[in-house]
Amino acid sequence: MSDAALSRPCEPWKFWASAAWGIAAFLAWVSAQIALAFIIFAWYGQGAPDLVRAQGEAGPMAIVIALVSAPAPVLLLWAAIRRAGCGFVEYMALTRPRGLDIAIGLACLVVLLPLGDLASHLTGRDVVPPFVVQAYKLARDNGALVLLAAAFALAAPLMEELVFRGFLMRGFAASRLGWPGAIVATSLCWAAMHVQYELFFIVQIFLLGLVFGWLRRRSGSTTLTLGLHALINLSALAQTAIIIELMS
Repeated sequence: MSDAALSRPCEPWKFWASAAWGIAAFLAWVSAQIALAFIIFAWYGQGAPDLVRAQGEAGPMAIVIALVSAPAPVLLLWAAIRRAGCGFVEYMALTRPRGLDIAIGLACLVVLLPLGDLASHLTGRDVVPPFVVQAYKLARDNGALVLLAAAFALAAPLMEELVFRGFLMRGFAASRLGWPGAIVATSLCWAAMHVQYELFFIVQIFLLGLVFGWLRRRSGSTTLTLGLHALINLSALAQTAIIIELMS
């Protein structure tokens, strides 16, 4: 595509087209994981299934599959953005946030994270979801903590923010939903993909998505929510390590 074409005003995909591309991105992610699993199984032969089961869902193989497959949906959305005649950075709002917006985002985390822990405690739940605890233990026992940290604090936030607060929110906001509807719709979609957690934590993720959506709208920057998302995941992993290694 020529520079002249990219210089025209960017017309984002609207609701249904954005939703279709989003579904295609999800299928690309799943397909990439399946393809990688087949490659690993072919490499290790008949013993691969037993090896994967022995390592668990947070073992080195599973984490490598998650890391390597993460770029697949982003690449597909890059193609969708180019097809719309737009630049990737502009469309995804990968701009540097203002200092004030960074401060507001950090203040939101300072308030929301303790409130989430308090809600978990008052309802008789552990402050860290069981899935995260189990993932940490399995990764530690398999010598894959560095890989787990990379998946939690880098790959997952990057992929999820580009898909939800980047691509889908841009298209939904340009439709009849407007920004309020786009924030709610993307928060619902984001929460729905976290099926590994129980409903209590999925509701928390939805509420966090509303805050992230508001911050994305206010700042005009997906980079801000990406950084905050990575910070939350990293702090959750650190909190898990403290609870398991020092407090148990």
